[in-house]
Amino acid sequence: MKRLHVFASLLWLGTALSSAHAAPSSYQELHSNPERALPMQPAWQLQPVDAAAPPWEDIFVFTLGIAPELMARSRWLSLNPGQHGERAPALFDTLDGRALFLSPVARSFCDGRWRAVWLERIGINTALQPMHKVWLVERKPEGGQRTTVAYGRVDAQGRWAVPPVSCDGKDTTSIDSPTALSYLMPGDSAHAESDLRVDTVAGQPGLRDARGQWRTPPPQRDVATAQWMRDRQEPIPPGSTATGLVDARGRTVIPFIFSALPDATAQRRIRLCTAAGQDRQPDAGTPRMCRWQRLRGSSTDAALQPVKDPDTGRWGYQDAQGQWVIAPQFQAARPFRHGYAVVTGTFPQDWRPPGWQDDRPIIRKLQRVGRHWVAEAMVRNASTGGQWALRHGLLNDAGQWLAPVPEPTLHVTVLVPPGGRSSHYAGMLASHLPNLLGRGVQVDHVLKATEADYRRLMMEGGNAKVLLAAMRLPRGGIEGVHQGPPIDALMQSLRPVTLLASQPLVLAIDSTKADTLGIHGIDDLLAYARAHPGSLRIGTGEDGWTGHLAFGQFRALSGADVQRVVFKGMYPDSDVITKEHAVDLLFAPVNGVAVAVRRGQLRVLGTTAEAARPQSFEGTPWPTLASSAPLAGFTAYDRFSLWAPANSEAAANRLLQEAVEQVLATPEVLKQLQDLQVVGGGGSPESLLALEDEERERWARALSAPSSPPAR
Repeated sequence: MKRLHVFASLLWLGTALSSAHAAPSSYQELHSNPERALPMQPAWQLQPVDAAAPPWEDIFVFTLGIAPELMARSRWLSLNPGQHGERAPALFDTLDGRALFLSPVARSFCDGRWRAVWLERIGINTALQPMHKVWLVERKPEGGQRTTVAYGRVDAQGRWAVPPVSCDGKDTTSIDSPTALSYLMPGDSAHAESDLRVDTVAGQPGLRDARGQWRTPPPQRDVATAQWMRDRQEPIPPGSTATGLVDARGRTVIPFIFSALPDATAQRRIRLCTAAGQDRQPDAGTPRMCRWQRLRGSSTDAALQPVKDPDTGRWGYQDAQGQWVIAPQFQAARPFRHGYAVVTGTFPQDWRPPGWQDDRPIIRKLQRVGRHWVAEAMVRNASTGGQWALRHGLLNDAGQWLAPVPEPTLHVTVLVPPGGRSSHYAGMLASHLPNLLGRGVQVDHVLKATEADYRRLMMEGGNAKVLLAAMRLPRGGIEGVHQGPPIDALMQSLRPVTLLASQPLVLAIDSTKADTLGIHGIDDLLAYARAHPGSLRIGTGEDGWTGHLAFGQFRALSGADVQRVVFKGMYPDSDVITKEHAVDLLFAPVNGVAVAVRRGQLRVLGTTAEAARPQSFEGTPWPTLASSAPLAGFTAYDRFSLWAPANSEAAANRLLQEAVEQVLATPEVLKQLQDLQVVGGGGSPESLLALEDEERERWARALSAPSSPPAR
């Protein structure tokens, strides 16, 4: 190839984090716009966080769709972000340490009749299998729509093992499937051994490593803080009461967080106790942790007496003259002793221990599941809407929290100026892929790329980038035809993702010339060419482009002696016939001849599409060149395909392939492709390799017929 920019576009994943997704749409909005459904794929992936202050808001964002008593038998944990979450529900495999998401292919089933527009949550059925609750839109054969909510089960690839409904809309929950995921552990691998152990202090569980170091937040040894944390391990209803201590001026000395307190002693100290065990309902046998807290104050309360206000039913304190010194506000009040009184009041919902950080979790349970640890905690942050809520986090055996970090933004880098076909396809992906991949997508136009840039794109980056090779297959070109830069050889190391689109060319002739020569179709053209060898001139782009391939096949299959006139660039402009009259015919894409065809200046004799895929233009059908017997098997397409670097993962490439396939299947995109005379791709990586081999054979056939040097 003579130019680096023959590979007209690059898709690669940058390192910037994607922005948060908007709140879920209403069901009515999803019903009205099913093609704009919210992401079914992750906006995150689990990564270890080994830091002194982990991002708690990112770690504790999940709810578990499984009964707690079943967790010990589980392998797959249902990870549901909750109503305020910005991440899609998923399953986490505690044995293999991988997250499983609903595959893009599962977005539709029954040949597109049913579309899943929103994955609400993942739960568990009585057979201990994950159940995906999805919102569905049905496109009825007569053109109407209906909506429903249903439950389906997936296999280990995130595809439907049991779809949410049958093709006729019947419930499928009673259908058994051996391929559906099960929560049951393999018999001998329920839990792997771990060097970490659970330790409890003042009712607060934590994980210690072999050296005795805390891997979770160390439990508090301050009794008041420990008691408050214990209370917060369960949701506290508004209006709940607890006991605390006030001084003679009504100031809170000990917050109202204890179930019971003794009166202050003569030494002005009070004994504070909290349950040390994990019993949710402490009794007389529950271990307790206690300490003495010294009090400071004076005995200025001798005349204060607890009095119940008959109007409010609340208790306060009056002096000897019967005046309220401490307004009635308590549910119960004891007499003052040594400057302090034990009272019962409303639990302080907004109280925090000194130095407390609101994003810190209050862990209430740690449990071994597979090869991981599940931490159950009460948290209060943006992911919970600012309210205390139950959330779960995960740790590995290294004591690292597994934080669901956002996927990097997908950068669609186009190496030609905006406005061309490659730019259009990149924009199409940027518009539709975010809903499937759950990540931001951005188009970047880069007009120059060095050999070093190409080398990095093809050999490095893993799952972080993919190459959109535009216009031509096979990769690297054909020896003897494509004399490109050394980077072409590196393209053989790329891994296939999918074919994006195929656009045929047209063979057009000057209308006046056609009438003069009596050429009104493909057979007329072949007859004239055989009767007048070498008299017809066909314009194409430079060597290596699809027009060169089309011309070579035309001569090889038909045996007609026609001259090739080479024009600079990929394709000749239609003006070479209509104004310059430099050639009689040309091979070019539809967009290159459309204006002249509308004006009647050019006449399309046929397209280079497959015989089974005839094209039409503004209601006028165009025959395929392959429909003529001498040209049977003739095809030539501009190919737009996706390739990943040599060190990428096959699973990640297939995930992208499935997402592209879903994009190409949407009615909106199908209409765009039809208007552009384009055939959508979306096939498997294996089919892309097979297509590459077919293209190589076409080039071999195109080059098989001897010809004189082309005119330029």
